[in-house]
Amino acid sequence: MMQNSFVRLNGISNNIWHLLLDRPSLHNAFNTQLANELIAHCHHIDTSNDIRAAVIVSGQGQSFCSGADLKERKSIKSSKQWLEQHRIFEHMFNSLARLKQPTIACVEGFALAGGFELALNCDIIIASRSASFGLSEVTRGIMPGGGGTQLLTRLVGPARAKHIAITGRRVTAQEAYDMGIVQILTDESNALNKGIELATTIAANAPLAARAIKQAIDEGWGKNSDEAKGIELKYYEQLIDTEDRHEGIRAFNEKRKPQWKGN
Repeated sequence: MMQNSFVRLNGISNNIWHLLLDRPSLHNAFNTQLANELIAHCHHIDTSNDIRAAVIVSGQGQSFCSGADLKERKSIKSSKQWLEQHRIFEHMFNSLARLKQPTIACVEGFALAGGFELALNCDIIIASRSASFGLSEVTRGIMPGGGGTQLLTRLVGPARAKHIAITGRRVTAQEAYDMGIVQILTDESNALNKGIELATTIAANAPLAARAIKQAIDEGWGKNSDEAKGIELKYYEQLIDTEDRHEGIRAFNEKRKPQWKGN
């Protein structure tokens, strides 16, 4: 008997992928199966010749993701088994973070512990006003292990990151927006619609250029100014001989919308 799928991969228009976490009865908590499915879907997107320009991640039902499935973890008896499972979770977070396409987390309800980390591993976070965030691992005797302490610090600075992670407190959507964690705040039940709207805007631009910008920012972060500028120029120069660069110039001069080919 086939297992139910916990992650669905859909296409929205011709330029947007949608990854839907689908365990709504458990607030989309991720277990080993969900993690492996998300890894497989990210691999499919990453290795596809499709030039779709953006990837949306959202949760089915009332929440984005409440973190790791602690009921599954209750059955883990040894440290070795725990670490083996966590390696899969690490791969899941990294598979999402390393996608070439810009990624957008659309958050309704809870984005807690590993669920918050899933959102932080995306490039842009959109949240409804009723959403809430938190790194609650400390209340369970553990700490974030999906990049949470590092990614959050990049967004809000060390003092605020420590305050959130060490207390395990909930952060409202408004607080998250004010801190710069959330980039777009919207009405309840509207995060996915806003995500599609944003992804459509991104998809109207040259996909190779969008990917290069993402890579330049990610690689240049934390480097000194000269090294960071060198990284930017590396990606800039890679775009010069692309068909899309030529098409962009032609379309401007012919006063029409460009037809991007992704090459």
